[in-house]
Amino acid sequence: MRNLSKSAALAVVLALATIEPAGADGPFFSQKFYGYVALGASGWMFGEAVQARQNANEAYDRYRRASTSADAQTFYDESRRFDTRTVVMGALGAGALAWSVKLLRGKKREELPLPKIDAPSLQIKGIGVDLQGVLLWRRVHLTLSKDF
Repeated sequence: MRNLSKSAALAVVLALATIEPAGADGPFFSQKFYGYVALGASGWMFGEAVQARQNANEAYDRYRRASTSADAQTFYDESRRFDTRTVVMGALGAGALAWSVKLLRGKKREELPLPKIDAPSLQIKGIGVDLQGVLLWRRVHLTLSKDF
């Protein structure tokens, strides 16, 4: 059960890493929020790396004290598995830490004004409808005006 929760937490961290930054306002759409999430994830990953290192050392001690070759092979494989986990979790922790520093120290993105595009307007009985699309930003700008 504990491995399932670790896998779920790792999946959440990876999903957050692949999310395209949102253009909305609010506390859950800020760089600082994602920076603190990444900082917490890096701390968790470093903790897992330390725990895996301790488990690898214990498995290696059991390998050195093994009385049969089958036990020795089992403990040696377990030690190698925990060593691999130590390296992977340490690397992921370092990456998450670097990403969190980048997000926490980075400048806030400034939104550029919409470019002026000369598009024909539609006049319907004194109401003007002007529709402009900005393909690069995936936005539509709609202007309604009353001319009586």
